Amino acid sequence: MRLICMLAAVAGVASSVQTASTVSLPSDWKKRMTFRERMIAGAAARGVAQTTLHPIDVVRTRLQAKGVKMVLKPSVFVKGIAPQFFLAFPAGGLQFAAYEFCKARAAAADLTGGAAEVLCGAAGALAASVIRVPQEVLKQRVQADIYPNALVGFTKLISTEGPAGFYKGYTATISRDVPWNALSFLFFAQSKTLFTKTTGEAPSMKENLVLGALSGMAAAAIMTPVDVVKTRLMTGGASGGIIGTAAAILREEGAATFMKGIVPRIAYLAPMASLTLSFYESFGKALITKRLNADGTLAPP
Repeated sequence: MRLICMLAAVAGVASSVQTASTVSLPSDWKKRMTFRERMIAGAAARGVAQTTLHPIDVVRTRLQAKGVKMVLKPSVFVKGIAPQFFLAFPAGGLQFAAYEFCKARAAAADLTGGAAEVLCGAAGALAASVIRVPQEVLKQRVQADIYPNALVGFTKLISTEGPAGFYKGYTATISRDVPWNALSFLFFAQSKTLFTKTTGEAPSMKENLVLGALSGMAAAAIMTPVDVVKTRLMTGGASGGIIGTAAAILREEGAATFMKGIVPRIAYLAPMASLTLSFYESFGKALITKRLNADGTLAPP
């Protein structure tokens, strides 16, 4: 019931940006976004995407965690929904604010193209990791039945491991998230450029959804082995850091284990990239359209 209510709320917000995509904006509209608008657009985009796709994320975690069975019950698919929902918004805000800030600085230094996308996508992921890692620790431990809910998990983490417990697996997480975000932004930017050159038109929101999905899918497949290691570290199924965990998996379970959960991972991250990247542009357009209309600086279509 909680998941249904949350999805209804985010779906309503997402549908409200449709009209903004039909308004004619200046080609440099992204450069005109304020820091506040970037934070709001990024927070909304990430929050909508992660909450919508949460059930698939539960499947991925339970397949990758050691000794956890996949039980097909409705209650299982909402495990960890609270930290997923409430922390996705600030994480998304930090990610896109840092990404756009880096893009502006890169442009000022005449750094453009693929190099800028990789650098700025990585910067966004690093900024978001401050919130993303504690979110992942709480969420995945609830998903893997280590804690019954996030509140109990928070209390136990504080009492047994202290604040440092929320950052367990930090290196593994950024080793996965930074390249995934960098590759996703790179693939998305390049695919939009190729689309425009091929068709002579900028991609619509629907076309951006497809391009974003393909970008996220490619990046997800590349980074799956690191995701397996990260999940083992966060859920207590391994110790010894990234190298030690990877060596133990290879020795005890075989190389194929590194691709465990690749199907739900792609099923999660392809639409995640699709929704996040396209909704960010839609929310951003809605926000800047509202502001420019209020200022009287946006000409009617």
